[in-house]
Amino acid sequence: MSPKSLNVKKDAESESATDLRPGDFPIGSPQSRAAARLRLQGIGGMGKGSPECICFPEDEQPFFCYPVQERVAARLKCPLHGDRFKVPRFYLYVAKWYREKEPLRIRKKSPQYQKAWSAGFPPDLWPATLAISSSLI
Repeated sequence: MSPKSLNVKKDAESESATDLRPGDFPIGSPQSRAAARLRLQGIGGMGKGSPECICFPEDEQPFFCYPVQERVAARLKCPLHGDRFKVPRFYLYVAKWYREKEPLRIRKKSPQYQKAWSAGFPPDLWPATLAISSSLI
């Protein structure tokens, strides 16, 4: 069996009735070129580029400063794919100076990484702050 036949089968399984394909439009038309671009980028279907996907990119797995961050992020599942990242095998101590620079590092990541990070850690709720109630004292 040739490798091409396996790829054709894989492509056929990933298509849905609503996916736009270049063959749906006249040859050379702007619509067929746009459909080809979308298909190459993985956008338009239910792949990693879809707006509903909150997975971390395969080549940009998350970095957590605390083990609790990993547990919080793991509890949130992508509505399309389930698990959003590969679970790390071990944890390293992260120095305070590095933790302070983490928000800057996240801003330098890809838009998909930032979307996945903010899904688990919304900017208006994270980092968490300690609230002391006067009724407990």
